[in-house]
Amino acid sequence: MPDFALKKAKSAKSTRLPVEICLISPRQPADNEVSQTAMLCAMSTSPRLSPAPALHVSGASTSLGVIALGVTVCIWAGFFVSLRAGAQAHLPVAELALLRFGPAGLLFAPLLWQRRRRIAAVGASGLLVMLLGAGLPYFLIAGEGLRFAPVSDGSTLVPGTIPLAVALLLHLRGQRAPLAQWRALGVISLGVVLMLALSLRHGAPGAWRGELIFLLCSLLWANYTVALRRSGLTPLEAAALLSTGSLLGLLAWWPFSGALQGLHALRALPADALWMHALLQGVGVGLISTFSYGVAITRLGAQRAAVGGALTPVLASVLAWVLLGEWPQPAALAGMVLIVCGVVWLNRLPGG
Repeated sequence: MPDFALKKAKSAKSTRLPVEICLISPRQPADNEVSQTAMLCAMSTSPRLSPAPALHVSGASTSLGVIALGVTVCIWAGFFVSLRAGAQAHLPVAELALLRFGPAGLLFAPLLWQRRRRIAAVGASGLLVMLLGAGLPYFLIAGEGLRFAPVSDGSTLVPGTIPLAVALLLHLRGQRAPLAQWRALGVISLGVVLMLALSLRHGAPGAWRGELIFLLCSLLWANYTVALRRSGLTPLEAAALLSTGSLLGLLAWWPFSGALQGLHALRALPADALWMHALLQGVGVGLISTFSYGVAITRLGAQRAAVGGALTPVLASVLAWVLLGEWPQPAALAGMVLIVCGVVWLNRLPGG
């Protein structure tokens, strides 16, 4: 889950509050606006701007948008499969993080240096919240959750509950979402409760631990969403901060981490598995999905792309079944249906 015009979002004084990231628009989200689109970039580093006006596009342009959206959803689904495959292969998440942030961190390093004054102007606390919420710590925590719970749980709970977490954070600050949005968020909440309850009774041993970790990941990303909007950073500036900042943090942590000493697990991986992780995490998640989702937005419109992105949990579960032999438990399927329905409903609401 980019702004191809590279325009800085303008602040808007309104009674609606933004919680969306990852879309393109000529306007800044209003102060009370709660939308599921935030969940669509839980694996991306690009911030969201509000939806662009509807465009009349040709059949060829629409086809390009569908292809771009398909590529994006495949990458997002592959993110969870890659983390789960790493866990099953006893690959430390820290070593996988080197593949995730290495290529993108090096690529964005010149931009981070060039825009260092603008980025530093955000303030230490704001930058820390953004890095914790969508950088290296988020990646490590998500990877830890997938050591306990399957792909279907992670791919459903992490992106699917971000709009709920954002709405709750804003509610605590006195900024309330419209009633119609709370109804859709209530469906998402019901899916989460059902998934947790059935998992405790019928799920794999310890899976509930992973599900709680996934909810923590959702809360981290929700904080990032709010902090990002307030920062005023452009999409590429945010991507540079998260990618290069996380790589620097990983390198600073290296001497003190036993998980990174020698990269033994990474070097022991078969060549095909190593290339799979490198392409999915470093190139796919770190670079391609940032731009392919932007193409989907410009060709299809914000709403159609957002609803299409809600298929990520479904595709991730299918890939996990095919590649890892991991079929979702009934609890995950029941929760997935409700959460995906809530996502689609939320995005079909006015302003969603």
